[in-house]
Amino acid sequence: MKSSLPRREFLVRSGQAGLAWMAASLPASAAAASLPNPVGYATISWPRNQFEQALDTISSLHYQGAQLLGWVADEYAGSKQAELHEKLQSLHITPVALSCWGVTLDPAILGPVSNKFAAYAQFFHGLNGHYLQVTDGGHPHQTYSPDQIKALGARMNELGKIAGDSGLQVGYHPHFGTLGETRQGLGKVLEATDPSYVKLIADVAHLSLGGADPAEVIRTYRDRLLFLHFKDVRKDIAKLAAQNRDQVRTAKYHFCEIGTGAVDFAAILAAMRETRFSGWVIVELDAYEPPPGGPAEAARTNAMALEKMGFKIRSA
Repeated sequence: MKSSLPRREFLVRSGQAGLAWMAASLPASAAAASLPNPVGYATISWPRNQFEQALDTISSLHYQGAQLLGWVADEYAGSKQAELHEKLQSLHITPVALSCWGVTLDPAILGPVSNKFAAYAQFFHGLNGHYLQVTDGGHPHQTYSPDQIKALGARMNELGKIAGDSGLQVGYHPHFGTLGETRQGLGKVLEATDPSYVKLIADVAHLSLGGADPAEVIRTYRDRLLFLHFKDVRKDIAKLAAQNRDQVRTAKYHFCEIGTGAVDFAAILAAMRETRFSGWVIVELDAYEPPPGGPAEAARTNAMALEKMGFKIRSA
């Protein structure tokens, strides 16, 4: 499914006006009071060959941290790890999280623990990073036995222990197209895992697309919430998904810049304040249609939206 060009033209021409409207539509308490959360950006928005450019842009827009993709652990191994560490320090970017894409957690096919995860942990520890992100490899339409879910939980606990040995924490990211796509699936995975070893990364857009209420998830799992992913769900995709989520599985673009889609950010901010959540907020804009100015323009749009919500990004 391709998005219509008029939509992108409309967003370009009315971007700031749209963001102002979004801020005005928030409750006074949501739009006015500042939020304590440090804010970062995920490099997934940029092509792989623009990784260092992505870091430069993230820094120039005054985001305080970044989430890196798993391939970085291979590309910057050995002596290059120190170079990356120095670059992050020089840009004043905290390496918040590493997406462990090379780790497969399919409840139906759990082989032996791969050395890949330990390598991720060792690499990210060397960068003075904080969190390792995993997703399950299940499918929302497949039925798994209690034993399979239990085994999945045990495997994730094992990964949490490995991460802990390196001073890191594991965060589970429920993702559209996996077992954790639905609220029920998310609940099953978290019930099967030990809160001491497996925390939650709540992506407000993936949760919304899967039919869950992100504000409810934040409140329910306040004690396990590691950090949040912020992005928006395209309105056309949200409308189709509300009728039948299978209609959007093959769509090229699911997500969009914050404040331009269907996610109820006012309710999310209210839940964050109610639970006094002060952890990281990471903008993770993937599967989106880049604006004419590319990922940097999208990052600027997101920074403006977040500041209007009450997050402090730019230095005083």
